[in-house]
Amino acid sequence: MRTHLTATLPIATALLLAACGGGGAAGGNGSSQSEPAAAQAQSQPDDLMEDQQNTLVPVAAPSPSPVAGIPAGFQGRWGLTDSDCEPGRADAKGLMTIAGDKLSFYESRGTATAIKAVAATTLTFTLPVSGEGQTWNEATTLTLLDEGKTLQRQVAKPAGSFRYSRCPS
Repeated sequence: MRTHLTATLPIATALLLAACGGGGAAGGNGSSQSEPAAAQAQSQPDDLMEDQQNTLVPVAAPSPSPVAGIPAGFQGRWGLTDSDCEPGRADAKGLMTIAGDKLSFYESRGTATAIKAVAATTLTFTLPVSGEGQTWNEATTLTLLDEGKTLQRQVAKPAGSFRYSRCPS
């Protein structure tokens, strides 16, 4: 009887493994089909913040869409320093005023053209500027930060980035 159990035990084990889906070639359900899915699942991080370069989950950059004008959230008086916001101050060299599509600075002014929204808080446009007897074009990007309390202005040429605070009304 003991030899009979010893002989049937390997066969019973193989049958159980086949019924459960394991056991390589005897199982008929080779793991080669599930390996690619498992590898894909392992390659995607649990926290997508780990994929800062968007290599695993590529993110397409939004395409800018034309808008009729500079939105209301960007309008108003903006100062590089607190003193730029003081009313009536003649030397407010860091004051920028946005009214309609016009941007006014200490000694120059321009009207934005080809305005495009990159996102709800980011605009790009061309700003033909004139001041001190000269004219030039600035490729400009405005980005609202801190729930509209801060405005970042980036200019491609001459290159520069400026951070303004909204002046009190």
